[in-house]
Amino acid sequence: MASTSASTIELAPMHALGLVSSDAPKADILSITPAAAAKPIASTGFPLSPTSTSAGGIEGGDSNPTTATGDKISKVRGITVIATLAGISFLNTMGSGILVSAIPQIARDVHLQRGLELWPAAVYALAAGCLLLIFGALADSVVGAKPMWVTGSYLFCAFTVALGFAQTGPQVIALRTLLGASIAMCLPTAVGLITLTFPQKGTWRNVAFAMNGMGQPLGFALGLVLGGIFTDTIGWRWAYYMMAGINFVLSTASIWSLPHKPVRTGETKLATRLAEIDWVGAVMLSAALGLLMYVLAMTTSSYLSIGYAQNAALLAVSLALLIAFPFWMHWQTRKGRPALIPNRLWRNATFTSVCINVFFCWAALDGLEYFTTLYLQEVEGLSALQSSLRFIPHPILGALTNIATAYLISRVKVQTLTTVSGVVTIVPPILMATISVGENYWFAPFWALLLSPMNPDVLFTASNLVISEAFPPELQSLAGGVFNEVAQFGNSVGLAVTAAIAASVTEHSHAADSKAALMEGYRAAFWTIFAATGLVVIVSYVGFRKGGTVGKKND
Repeated sequence: MASTSASTIELAPMHALGLVSSDAPKADILSITPAAAAKPIASTGFPLSPTSTSAGGIEGGDSNPTTATGDKISKVRGITVIATLAGISFLNTMGSGILVSAIPQIARDVHLQRGLELWPAAVYALAAGCLLLIFGALADSVVGAKPMWVTGSYLFCAFTVALGFAQTGPQVIALRTLLGASIAMCLPTAVGLITLTFPQKGTWRNVAFAMNGMGQPLGFALGLVLGGIFTDTIGWRWAYYMMAGINFVLSTASIWSLPHKPVRTGETKLATRLAEIDWVGAVMLSAALGLLMYVLAMTTSSYLSIGYAQNAALLAVSLALLIAFPFWMHWQTRKGRPALIPNRLWRNATFTSVCINVFFCWAALDGLEYFTTLYLQEVEGLSALQSSLRFIPHPILGALTNIATAYLISRVKVQTLTTVSGVVTIVPPILMATISVGENYWFAPFWALLLSPMNPDVLFTASNLVISEAFPPELQSLAGGVFNEVAQFGNSVGLAVTAAIAASVTEHSHAADSKAALMEGYRAAFWTIFAATGLVVIVSYVGFRKGGTVGKKND
């Protein structure tokens, strides 16, 4: 296949996405090749992988998968690829889950000021969100997906060890920032590495995406459980040491297992490849989201901080950059230059629905997990260990949901899967918003924790498959960056908004005691989460109505 720059889209994928018409001017079509023009289109409306055939993968009668470069790989290597990619996705959120459970003890051990207790979580999302698109573009056009992923995973391992040895609050915040930057090298490249390893649609690819999807929500939930266990037994530092050990094994295995594909055939100067990246767009968007996440992080410390002159100014700059970004994309496309995220991308209902749903779904999930933890510890008075043990149903159903999704994704319409799972996930915030203080765990918290991961796990797998089928291989790291950027942004916004609402309601409460006032704020947060889950159901039903099925082997 002919190579294109990181910001160009071939004709066939753009037609499949509904981005261009047959009479579109040449300036709007940045790369048209004979291979692209002849690329078949599946009945679902997504382009087939250029190497897809009916004879590949498990379902075609050949038990070993074949990479996009035509190489046969053993079952062991295929499983190792899935394990390494899903494993880093798992560790990404596991560290955050440990942090949520252990932050009171961590704050005491490293003398972290009370107003900065949420900063270790906030700066992680801030760093990752700022760098995802830049690293995705570099992986597509300059470095390659495998070198970028391996480098990021080893750095993540090193900074996790360092976090375990941190002695001061600033050290914890700085190391969490570096961890966010490291994971930003891994997340956007995972989609491209999966499709490079398993180019044929079918069981191998579906399982790979399902396991990768399982990683993030399952990692956070299990991190909450293990964080409490380690904190109340041998200490929170050992939780991070354990993470680093797993990380090192996965990173080392990836050197052998992950496929490598040259970024560009022939001799092309590094400066030329760097020039093919829309640096202005990348810096503009990264700065806009970074500033916005910073202001939101300040809001989590105190909702009144939004009115401070410095934060108001930064918010104004962020919004100005966000408004200017689509105009810059239009200008770049009109001039036939690289555009980071072409505006036409958002005209496709399915892709736009994916991004909207991921934003609100991740905001709702993280908010529910965070405030349920606070409810158990601050209102019910449970220890970190006791509250963590009550989260055990959460990762169990998450794992079962991903196993079921891997089987159903090619057999049931995306609309049906996401809508039904979304309706189920509306129930948990209602249960927690109406719970009585002191109520039996099995009446409400158990069911809330059991059902809450269903929609996120289904949506993550379906979304990654949509992206893998909607973009050519040379754009999948960047598309994966957009997807994970939206998820990180939803995480930050969800935490900031719900925390600000809860704090405001608690402060203005007329309840007789502090615990009752605290609970009023938590109820308001849960009702906000309920609104977000309801929006996900509506968007799933309307936005995915033409999505059909994904991950189905071609005939």
